[in-house]
Amino acid sequence: MKKKMVLLLVVTVLCFSLLMGTTAFAHELWIDVEEVPEGGELKVDVLWGHIRDFLDQANYEDYQLYVRTPGGQVNQLELERIGVQGRAYIDAAQQGQYVFWAIREPGTYTPGGGVTTLSVQKAKTIYQHGQGAGTAGEPVEMLLEIVPETDLTAFTGNEFKGTALFEGNPAPSAVISAYGPSGEVLETETSSEGQFEFNLQSSGIWLVKANISSVEEGNLDGQEYGMVSRTTTLVFDTGGKTAPSQAGSVQASTPTPILGMVLPLIIGLLIGGAGTLLLIGNKRK
Repeated sequence: MKKKMVLLLVVTVLCFSLLMGTTAFAHELWIDVEEVPEGGELKVDVLWGHIRDFLDQANYEDYQLYVRTPGGQVNQLELERIGVQGRAYIDAAQQGQYVFWAIREPGTYTPGGGVTTLSVQKAKTIYQHGQGAGTAGEPVEMLLEIVPETDLTAFTGNEFKGTALFEGNPAPSAVISAYGPSGEVLETETSSEGQFEFNLQSSGIWLVKANISSVEEGNLDGQEYGMVSRTTTLVFDTGGKTAPSQAGSVQASTPTPILGMVLPLIIGLLIGGAGTLLLIGNKRK
């Protein structure tokens, strides 16, 4: 009986660790844009979590959101809290590419007994509205950003090329990941000129992420850290224009992993089983 109880508790702990490992550290910032039916506006959501898995609670006041219109005008957008994300609206009178970017206030985290890390998160989204010209190839001067070399005005997939810039200069050896609408996960590193390329075969919403991590010591609000992780994302659509009711959000267009839904149930059953065995063992004594 004791051996069964110990084994059950060990399995429970392992499952809990696996669940935490899949959600605790895989966070990034991204932006989702939708056209409002019959409103002539774009709805812009700033999201925090993991595009393939979950949305996490965040304070929208920690975000700054900007837009560059097809005409080249740059404005900061006012965010409001909607659920767990921040949301803004913008009049879409001009046709062409809208470039949205967001900055999140830095924060610290300590991964599983490791080194406390300063997390610096940025995000950018390219949204094609109508048939106007594109400006996605022009940087927006974020600290770390991905600039597409591929023309996205009518991009429907296959070869995608981009450059990662850090402080306006090419970022060599940055880790680049791409998450596709059919569950694809691609990864590469930038060249000495900060360039990279992917073959994006699925049609739909893609998120490309760049990360640069380095050993840097510092202090944020009294919390000392020994590493800095800088992450930026770029979201764009390779599926062409669709009606807002069909396009949905980035979150809705990506499958929720079964593991994330089943593990909590398994953990609950295991904990309940361990408690039952413990109760039976005590009664037998």
